[in-house]
This record gives sequence, structure tokens and C-alpha cells, in this order.
Amino acid sequence: MSETLVQVEKYAEEAGTKVNSLRKNESLVEVSQDHLKAFLTHLVNDVHVRHLMTITGLDLGQNLGITYEFNLERDTIHVRTLVPKTKPDALSIVDIIPGAILYEMELHDMFGIQFLGNPWKDQKLLLPDEWPADLPPPLLKTTKADQIRRRLGLEAVKQ
Repeated sequence: MSETLVQVEKYAEEAGTKVNSLRKNESLVEVSQDHLKAFLTHLVNDVHVRHLMTITGLDLGQNLGITYEFNLERDTIHVRTLVPKTKPDALSIVDIIPGAILYEMELHDMFGIQFLGNPWKDQKLLLPDEWPADLPPPLLKTTKADQIRRRLGLEAVKQ
């Protein structure tokens, strides 16, 4: 195990979780929303992880998964947290990693996750400005594509 992953294990333990090895030099840490910012602060300040590759979202049924993917030299660290789909509020990490702002906006548009503290949280990034507020986010499993096309006037005219 690399020195980086040894340090990550130490901070994961402080966050009440553990590091799961996925493959050589690649690990997953599942962190609750309560401990996420403290854990990421340790990654950035103490482990010196600076490269946020992406943030991805996933509809897991009752919850939405948010996975932060970091790279440091040869190590890849995935940090996953969950938010309930009924109240999809997550803490923004832009104060720790400013480059996260666009990823958070993307997850807001596509999954409806509200990143509390993101200064651009009310602006659209991928969705059109005229996206109706009562339409569900497009990447939720319960969203119907034909409903979106109909509401946005994108139905193909049959000839």
C-alpha cells in the first residue's frame, strides 16, 4: 500500500469509516455527509491531494450517491457519500476545492442535488434556462423522457 493510502486510511478512521481497496493503488472511502468536509479537508491539506478528476452522481433508489474522484501521483481515491432522494441536500466543497463548482452545478441540473454553499447553485449549467421547475431532473430513474420532450415541445411530428 502506498504512503498516500496509509494516510487516507488514518483520516478515514477518524471519519468513522474505512478504506476499501478496489485494485492496486485505487481505493474507495464511504463517508457520511456529517464527516465529508472534514475528511476532504484532510485529503487536501494533509495528504496534499489536489487533483479532483470528477464528481459523479448515481440514482440508487432511495438515495443519491455522490462520488468524488481524486488522483495523486499513481493513486486514485474515490470518496462516496449518500443523500436521501426525498431531501437531496449536500454540502458544497467549493470552499475546499474551488474547481468543484462546475461538477456540483452539473449534479444539481441532472439529479436535483442542492449543494449548500455553492455560490452558483441556482444557475443552470446543462439544462436550458426555460426548464420547468416542476419537471424532475433528467437522470433520475423515475424521470420519463417522453414527458420531458412533450413539456419542452420537442416531440417529433409524425408524417
